[in-house]
Amino acid sequence: MISTNRDQHQGLTWRILFIVILIAPINCYFLIQMELVRYTFPTWVVPLSNVIFILVIIIIVNLLLSRIWPSSVLRSDELIVLYVMLSLTTTMAGCDMLQAVLSVLGHGFWFATEENEWKELFWDHLPRWLTVSDRSVLHGYYTGDSNLYLPHHLKVWIPVLLGWLFLFFTLAIIFLCLNTILRRQWADRERLTFPIIQLPLEMTNSSSVFFRNKRMWLGIGIASSIGLLNGLSVIYPSLPSLPITRRSFSFSELPLSLYGGITVAFYPFAIGIMFLMPIDVLFSTALFYFLYRNEVALAEAMGWRGLPKFPYLDQQTFGAFVGLCIFFIWIGKHHFRQVLESVLRQPTGIDDMNQPIRYQTAFWGLCGGLFLFAFALYKAGMTFWIAIIFAVLFLITPIITTRIRAESGIFVHAYHWLAPRYTLGTILGTRRLGPQNLTVLSVCFFNRDYRPQQMPHQLEALKIAETTGISQKRMMWAILISTAIGILVAFWVQLHMYYQKGANSGYFGPWALGYGREYFRRLTNWISYPTNTDWVGVLFIGIGFFIMIILTYLRVKFFWLPLHPLGYVMASNQEMSDLWAPILICLALKWTILKHGGIRSYRHAVPFFLGLVLGDYLMGIVWSLLSVLLNAEMYQFYP
Repeated sequence: MISTNRDQHQGLTWRILFIVILIAPINCYFLIQMELVRYTFPTWVVPLSNVIFILVIIIIVNLLLSRIWPSSVLRSDELIVLYVMLSLTTTMAGCDMLQAVLSVLGHGFWFATEENEWKELFWDHLPRWLTVSDRSVLHGYYTGDSNLYLPHHLKVWIPVLLGWLFLFFTLAIIFLCLNTILRRQWADRERLTFPIIQLPLEMTNSSSVFFRNKRMWLGIGIASSIGLLNGLSVIYPSLPSLPITRRSFSFSELPLSLYGGITVAFYPFAIGIMFLMPIDVLFSTALFYFLYRNEVALAEAMGWRGLPKFPYLDQQTFGAFVGLCIFFIWIGKHHFRQVLESVLRQPTGIDDMNQPIRYQTAFWGLCGGLFLFAFALYKAGMTFWIAIIFAVLFLITPIITTRIRAESGIFVHAYHWLAPRYTLGTILGTRRLGPQNLTVLSVCFFNRDYRPQQMPHQLEALKIAETTGISQKRMMWAILISTAIGILVAFWVQLHMYYQKGANSGYFGPWALGYGREYFRRLTNWISYPTNTDWVGVLFIGIGFFIMIILTYLRVKFFWLPLHPLGYVMASNQEMSDLWAPILICLALKWTILKHGGIRSYRHAVPFFLGLVLGDYLMGIVWSLLSVLLNAEMYQFYP
């Protein structure tokens, strides 16, 4: 479904596909250099900084071509589809996605010793069709100075990679079906604002005055100047710098010592993005985060050593996630009833002709996809009932983070401890799960911290299609094609580099082996020291659920109350320790502008804050590129 008609706004064209295929491997190499060789993570934050940088380069080339070869200029709909496709290919190559997955595929076999007893503990439970056990193949992978393209290496790796391609592509279809069902309710009826897509939409809108806005250029100037100064201070230490990246401080005297420490950061791009967040979400997130920090301090002051996880923030958050899912079903009950009637072919007032796929196809695709996903996990070694529960639990965090992105625009969301493996361990206990299920849960995790994710990018892509008049069906094909390209390219580039340099040679940073080390050490502890149901943890799951139900009730009954339910779950974001200062800054700025200047002044201010994002991103990526090209330490704008 690739357009060749240049007179229609179809978005996906052959030349865009060619550009994506050309750029994706180079982009993936850059990501590996940043996230596995150096310690900076472009895939943690959205909109993705590397994709915005590429988009700027393409726009500049476009401008030059318009003077010498006008017929070759990319249209605005093609540019925005390019943004979508590169965002998805970047996501698949991200640190929490295929970087983490590849790290575990041979780790349990290569690092097994008589001392750690891994062979006896879980070798028999590792799914052979999803892992690599041939030590002659793994030798080159871990030591380097080898060649991926040897026939025996390819013979072993290709079936394994096809297995993972099947699993991740099945997830992509599940997410697409879910997004198709949710899109009209969230985007049209509830009118969520999708702040994350505002910058790329402005950049690619041919009728926009974005690049002629003086306030935008002021924002770019301020942010890029700070980045330039800080970058030069790394090269020339005698130069001063502005401490905008995170700094940690600890306290030795009471009562501040009860808080353990504090992290402060003033990222310009974070201030720019979070200025777009609704003011009640900003207020609620700050309020609940400070309540959480005070709960931790209270536990320390009272000496509650018997509850080392208090206040069980992750368990509270999972309960709150479940509560939010129920709330979303309740407020959208009219829409979902119409969808169900459409599925059952009953007369309904809903029109799904302009959807990416028909509601009937989406519903049965979701059910069939979940069953197929669970069946694949069953074939990997999970008991079938655990596989079904895992498949359902795995959807909860992507659904909520997609909603968080669509409604609030938070640019990073890290929820490591909300993964199904930990929830199942809390509710059932590792003893009841047994070594077989625990082993498969340690290999088939699919997303480590839920920072780069497919589902939010998909829904944002569908919203972009609606906003720009691009065919939803062609956007669907752009999503699926870029997902497949992203999976294949991510595996290929990583394996090529590992066989060339060696995953265990010292060339790469700690995370080339770190993900596998983390998962298999935890698996060893789970099997060696099995636990029963954590009833205190279950209690706090219930507490989080009921707090969320109360917050959603207050939201419906007292809309003027500045307590937003999303603030409760966003406060548990693992990256919130870096974000509280920008949140307070944005809260103060936005409240002041709205109070004294009204909505018109706010709209006039938005280009300045988008300029902060663009300036920080561009200068940050320039320093990152110099770091790769010169193989030298340079300024890192995040984290």
